Amino acid sequence: MRATPRAWHFLATAVGLAALLAMAYLFFVQGYMGQLIDEQARLGAQVGVGAGAVAAVLDAVPLTSAGIVVLAVVIGLIRRRGVATVVALAVVAASNLTTQALKHELLDRPDNGATGAWHNSFPSGHTTVFVSAMFALFLVCSPRVRPFVAALGAAATIAVGILLVESQWHRPSDIVGGILVVAVFVFLGGAVLARATPRGVRPRHRAWPGAVGLLALAAAGSAGAIGLAYLTTDAADSSALAATVAGLVAIVAAAGTVAVLATVLFRRVA
Repeated sequence: MRATPRAWHFLATAVGLAALLAMAYLFFVQGYMGQLIDEQARLGAQVGVGAGAVAAVLDAVPLTSAGIVVLAVVIGLIRRRGVATVVALAVVAASNLTTQALKHELLDRPDNGATGAWHNSFPSGHTTVFVSAMFALFLVCSPRVRPFVAALGAAATIAVGILLVESQWHRPSDIVGGILVVAVFVFLGGAVLARATPRGVRPRHRAWPGAVGLLALAAAGSAGAIGLAYLTTDAADSSALAATVAGLVAIVAAAGTVAVLATVLFRRVA
């Protein structure tokens, strides 16, 4: 029999990701330097190439995401994975409702003199819609297929995130926030699926220490890039290169790490 991760592995991962979400909000939305770095990253990412095409791609994200969710439901029904299908739909619903509540009702963006008053856009709704749809597909697929879905989803998420920042619709922290909101619910759903999956033999080499190590490594890399931006960002420079690079690194780290964490922890979950 194959070893199955325990539910608390998923719960601990969800708690860690929720903590990262809170820290991202406090630093990038509430803090002066965080706002400054985030805004300069947004401005520095603007290249002004193919604006019409970019807008068309981003406008198609909600409809594309809905199609992916429908595909996930069909696959879940074909595979007769009722619990996984329900969990996938719950992840989509909970993630998007949470993002809208956080962005419009619960969180605010103070005018602390860093960038001026601008409405709160944390977390990104577009990011949440797309990432939750990809993870719905991930959850209903066979464990053998999930690594490929996770890799495709991470690559597509990075592309969508970069387009959202380049088009000036969002700041990098908004993208990271959207990814983390979905990830929290994905791993909460994983706890449910782990309880529903027949227990295999007790693993000799547990998966969660490696997953935690990966999360720490990605966080350290992102912190290093943000730290460099913190030391070099000047309020007089509206497009600091270090801030732009730090924003892109954070997006890549968030999407890539969540994808790998999911691949590792869900590999033995039906």
